[in-house]
Amino acid sequence: MKQGTLVRTSNVIQADKCIDYLITRPKMEMVGLGLIYGKPGLGKTTYARRVAFSRGYLYLRLEATTTPKSFATELLTSLYRRFGLGEYIPYGTANGLYKQCLSILEDHENTIIVIDEIDYAFRYPQLLGAIRDIVDETLSIVILIGMQNSKDRLAQINEYYFDRCNAFYEFKPVTKQDVSLLLNSMLDVKIDNDLAEYVHFNSAGNLRLAMKLMHMIEDRARKQSLSKISRQDIERQGKA
Repeated sequence: MKQGTLVRTSNVIQADKCIDYLITRPKMEMVGLGLIYGKPGLGKTTYARRVAFSRGYLYLRLEATTTPKSFATELLTSLYRRFGLGEYIPYGTANGLYKQCLSILEDHENTIIVIDEIDYAFRYPQLLGAIRDIVDETLSIVILIGMQNSKDRLAQINEYYFDRCNAFYEFKPVTKQDVSLLLNSMLDVKIDNDLAEYVHFNSAGNLRLAMKLMHMIEDRARKQSLSKISRQDIERQGKA
């Protein structure tokens, strides 16, 4: 199976449009803040990582233990590395670290930062405020990646903050057409068209489950020395 491929499924296309909208926005009139959200298993994190890697965006992932200061430290370290500013171990207060981040971003316009698992920031007003300051005080773009209720929670926590978001996209379950595209783009074995329906039905639109089924299909084809595999081959093996 081909690794690291960002197949242009319907979710990828729409998420790209969300980012492109922020890139081409009237920068003096709108801040570059967007939110991509959806249920688990639909490919949000895979999209965030691969689009950041392929396009040179900064990718940061919040964790359960992330605090405002640890986030500021990680962001500042990433900025130093991204712009070749030398080796630097950040120190000082969270506020001081954020100010250093803003200074660098002011000098590097149109920097795009992807922040995954934004839900962990909802308990820290200071952290959310710092992200807001980035888009308010610089021309940077920040793409937030969150769970299915992130949009509603953000609106409840801070209506003003929510109004700063100028682009939203909710990841949807993968379609049969998406599955067919994934199978043909990622598998090293040829497939019959009926496998797309099999994978779509058994994954119920969950990309994570679809990927597991794709691994299983390729493994079956390899073990049976098949150059082309069909739904019948899978179901026959399951009954054996």
